[in-house]
Amino acid sequence: MHLYREIRFKQLNAMKTKHLLLLLLACSGWSACKKNTQPQCLALPLAPIMLSANVRIVDKTTSADLFLSPTSPYKLSDLSVSTSLQNATVNFWVDSVHKDKRFVVLHGFETQTWIVKLAALPADTVHMDVSVTQSRCYATPFVGKITLNGKAVCAPCSYSDVVTISK
Repeated sequence: MHLYREIRFKQLNAMKTKHLLLLLLACSGWSACKKNTQPQCLALPLAPIMLSANVRIVDKTTSADLFLSPTSPYKLSDLSVSTSLQNATVNFWVDSVHKDKRFVVLHGFETQTWIVKLAALPADTVHMDVSVTQSRCYATPFVGKITLNGKAVCAPCSYSDVVTISK
């Protein structure tokens, strides 16, 4: 029995030494184990980041939604949106997650001005100014500022900011 324990102890020590040696060898070849190394950039291209402006159109006296609620006097088909970018299609969809705060999400990849018109009501301009943060590897665009008819709504902007147009 004594001989068995002695052999087992030597096997465990040999195994510990072997694992420690493997760890040391692995770290000597990996840049992650070295100190003061620069992080490597991904070789794969990143998908373009879609930026957006969230727009609500409400009654100026009651703040009731003018076209996205079931009792609204206007329908989504009464909304027309155009962009200042040449040969560009306007991408938008309705965010109806919150039944009391529905809004239209205008999508874009770059600085642009949208002209938003609801039926025969006067048109409004929503301008999205795109800024870029440069890191070591990549440039990351973000919404730097949104204006409504020339007046700032947010700067810088987040995905939760909503432009409210009162009619």
